[in-house]
Amino acid sequence: HPKLPEVLSQADIYVQPSLNEGVSNTILEAMACGLPVVATGVGGNLELIEENVSGRFFLPQDVSRLSDLILQYAVDASLCQIHSRAARRIAVERYSLATMVARYTSVYDNVCARKG
Repeated sequence: HPKLPEVLSQADIYVQPSLNEGVSNTILEAMACGLPVVATGVGGNLELIEENVSGRFFLPQDVSRLSDLILQYAVDASLCQIHSRAARRIAVERYSLATMVARYTSVYDNVCARKG
């Protein structure tokens, strides 16, 4: 949605309490907006978020741990800021359009080199 960055810019953290998940575009969008992510440690979430670097994980349905993690960010502005910067950096370095195009180009170049 075109207004998603505007909405996310009003938040301090992003929470994704999925029971299972593929590679979540919403997590990537939140990270690109500089939000630390609190998410269940399942599926693609484990590939996108670095524990204690760009966000934190909890087990599915562990509401107590989820609330603890949210509270930690709420009371520790420094932690929130550190994870925010890391989330943005990771999103840009690993998942930006330029990075993805470069990766695909590299794959195609390697395939073409083998055929040549």
